[in-house]
Amino acid sequence: MRPTMIWVVASKELLSTFRDRRAIVSSLLIPLLVLPLIMLGLPFALASFFEREDATVSEVAVVGLDNLPEELRTQLEQDETNEARLSLVKIEPSESPTTLVREDQYPVVLEVPTTFSNDLSTNKATLKLYSKQGNVRAELIASKVQDAVNAFRTNLVAERLRQVGLDENVLEPVNVETIDASSQAERSSGLLAWLIPFFIAVWALAGGQVAAIDATAGEKERGTLEPLLTSPVRRAEVVVGKFLATLTFGLLASLMAIVGYVVSGLLLRQLFANQLGESGDVIVSTLGGSLDVSPLSLLVLVLTALFLAALIASLLIGITMFARSFKEAQSYVAPLSFLFILPAIGLQLADFFGQNPFIYLVPVLNALLLMNDTVKGRQELLPILFTWLSLIAFTALLLDFAYRSFRRESVIFRT
Repeated sequence: MRPTMIWVVASKELLSTFRDRRAIVSSLLIPLLVLPLIMLGLPFALASFFEREDATVSEVAVVGLDNLPEELRTQLEQDETNEARLSLVKIEPSESPTTLVREDQYPVVLEVPTTFSNDLSTNKATLKLYSKQGNVRAELIASKVQDAVNAFRTNLVAERLRQVGLDENVLEPVNVETIDASSQAERSSGLLAWLIPFFIAVWALAGGQVAAIDATAGEKERGTLEPLLTSPVRRAEVVVGKFLATLTFGLLASLMAIVGYVVSGLLLRQLFANQLGESGDVIVSTLGGSLDVSPLSLLVLVLTALFLAALIASLLIGITMFARSFKEAQSYVAPLSFLFILPAIGLQLADFFGQNPFIYLVPVLNALLLMNDTVKGRQELLPILFTWLSLIAFTALLLDFAYRSFRRESVIFRT
């Protein structure tokens, strides 16, 4: 193959793609601009919601309100600073607490049995708290109830121990101090570190499909494929040129996503963290959004992204070549998103995979796992070699498939 001819084909395809403003906006500008909005807007929205709910006097329905001891009722209605915390609404015993919550009449219902005061003396008192699991607001209100009950229980235990001449600390002879042993890279990336490899994969697909469809089905629709085939360019050079153009645009799209992700993380931490308050600090540290890796780790991340984009580009060229039009090619490419959604779901369970290096032979999943490891500051030679060799091997197989398909007239002239 002649590198000059390959470059001619690749530059022609890249020029055609870059002339499409919609491709530039959808594949390069959107990930660069939208991701910061998501990463910045989500913490602000969550922090604002949590702070508002914490300051709100939440309404809690109580079945058996008259059975509450006065001390516990005070704990429920007021916090440590005597500020109003909960508003208790009396509900008749005939109404079902489950129904009240299920039908969204009240987010939380507290049921107090008629024998509660007597049961306290025998240490067998039980309260029932009804709420919808997974409902954020209901869980926040339920946590207020739990905190109040825990405070009442602590005070009750301390008082009973004092009555028998014992110190309340006798019940806690052992304390556990939790220490974060994660690396700086792991703390910077946060719990959502898996978003970095996910963004790389998704936008490599989104950007690559624009170039691939234009270079294959688009040429068929425009009628420019026949003149290309009659020119002094070999079929292999045409395939490799279109592959390089697809790879370039897909890699650019994924890099724009990462730039947007990193920029949003830097803005979130450096400009807005102080404005979010205490709850915001927790959200920022949880979401992460920053890359804190060594130059070697960054090189591993970029090369892995390159090999993954190459695999995606070869797959796209091989598939879209069979399409007769843009619309048909898009229908072929659409199901490919599941190839990245499913591994991304598995990526959240990466800590359960253990140290089995053979998992890094599975294409796509191996790239996501390796990038996830790199973002967290973990690199081992065997997973890196397995991942890169696997991606290169599958890319070569897919390119060979695309080349063989391109030599078939039934594929090229399929109308």
